[in-house]
Amino acid sequence: MHSHYDIFEKCKNGDAKAQRILYDLFKGKLMGLCRRYTQSREEAQDVLQESFIRIFTHFHQLKSSEKLEGWMKSITVRTAITYYHKGKGRALMFSNIDELSNSPVSNETSVQNFTDEHLLTLVNALPDGCRIIFNLFAIEGFSHAEIAEMLHISEGTSRSQFYHAKYLLKEKLNCQNLMHYYEKFS
Repeated sequence: MHSHYDIFEKCKNGDAKAQRILYDLFKGKLMGLCRRYTQSREEAQDVLQESFIRIFTHFHQLKSSEKLEGWMKSITVRTAITYYHKGKGRALMFSNIDELSNSPVSNETSVQNFTDEHLLTLVNALPDGCRIIFNLFAIEGFSHAEIAEMLHISEGTSRSQFYHAKYLLKEKLNCQNLMHYYEKFS
């Protein structure tokens, strides 16, 4: 088993085997992160691939192996955001939140069948702006000021989109009779 320090040092020197080991160690975590910011597995794979390209291209900028995982996550989040800036543009990203009301809702999900995949499906059904801001604020822990700067929006827009995301998720959970489950664990 390789230590992160050994892998870190070898990756800094461009060792392809060490890069492969690093990829294998973190691809699962980073893919999960990518899935939260994209609407399909294919988009997530594109973001993951671009993230690893950026990670290995800029590896020399990282000074310490202790910061490796956080640094890789930060690059992946920023890559996902760039993906949306390029592909969809800001206007579409923060479009009308009523789009969610048109997405199908299954009333057959029970607490026993509720899984992380169901939650991911609910979050992915959010409009892009709501989904991205929900992930950045609730999951990644960025402040609304940081999100506003990152996405080139106002802090108020960030707060509003987060509020709408919570509201829409609550409505989806209510439609699936899972709100009591959510309230129990929130």
